[in-house]
Amino acid sequence: MIDLHFDLLTKLYISYLENDFKYIEQFMNNLNNDNVEGLIANLSFMSKEEMIKEYHRRYYDKYVSVVEMFKISKYLLDKYLPNNILVIMSIEGCDYVDIKDLDVLYNIGLRAVLPVWNEENKYGSGNRTNNGLTDIGKEFILQAIELGIGIDLSHANKETFDDIINVCNYSKSLGLNPIIYASHSNVYKLCDRDRNLSDNQLLKIKELDGIVGLFSHRNFVYKNVFKDNIDNKIIIKQYIEHIRYLENLFGCLDNIAVSTDDMTFCADKNPDYHNCPIFNYESIKNDLTFELSKYYNKDDINKILKGNSKTLFKKFKRSR
Repeated sequence: MIDLHFDLLTKLYISYLENDFKYIEQFMNNLNNDNVEGLIANLSFMSKEEMIKEYHRRYYDKYVSVVEMFKISKYLLDKYLPNNILVIMSIEGCDYVDIKDLDVLYNIGLRAVLPVWNEENKYGSGNRTNNGLTDIGKEFILQAIELGIGIDLSHANKETFDDIINVCNYSKSLGLNPIIYASHSNVYKLCDRDRNLSDNQLLKIKELDGIVGLFSHRNFVYKNVFKDNIDNKIIIKQYIEHIRYLENLFGCLDNIAVSTDDMTFCADKNPDYHNCPIFNYESIKNDLTFELSKYYNKDDINKILKGNSKTLFKKFKRSR
């Protein structure tokens, strides 16, 4: 499979700060052609308070630029990641990235951005806030599109989502080809959580030939899952229903992919992350294949698990 959202650059940078790469060394065993053969690796930013709470107390240091953090993370990615693994490098939450940094980051290997995380920043608003893109945010999106940097719509609230779509449509009128996708969002009608997307939003992604990475985080698959203590078999079935719903909405499987947003590497600071993944990362391809085979043939399963993601990856110039 190809995982459209894993905060691998984040964990690499945390490991660098802690000088402890045991998790990375163990995790890399899961990256192989028999399991996970590609991923979008994110370097993630959020509010300073949240980064201290969930990451390392020195994770974001105003005296260390995002460009330097990205360079260090990429160096470690190249050191530890097998050469045959497909990877696109992304920044999630661009609070500390300036427009002038985009050229530099692109030349290092950046190929995608999530402009916002949950809160509001100088570019726009995340799914816990109410405003749309700022004027500088519109410039940021257009500059990213001009460079060939993909725009990940996960975490954008409705206003910011619509504004990004409008900038993308405007860029098409200029002869550009915006790369659009939502790396880790599910179907709002099946689970009305703030990061999940409405039918209208999902169709707007398809209209721009983007793809949606339905992600196997139980709290965004089945609402109140922890409160109601739902059995994992029921949650897995509901996750497959998200895929089937999107197939019915789109009329095809061509714009559907999968992701995990697996945050178990933060479980030492937030134990709840142990309970978030539906699937074990060590066997996720086989587990997903088994569940999907109840509804789909081999070719369709291949599309969902990796074929559509490979099509997306081809739109990016090589990241690594």
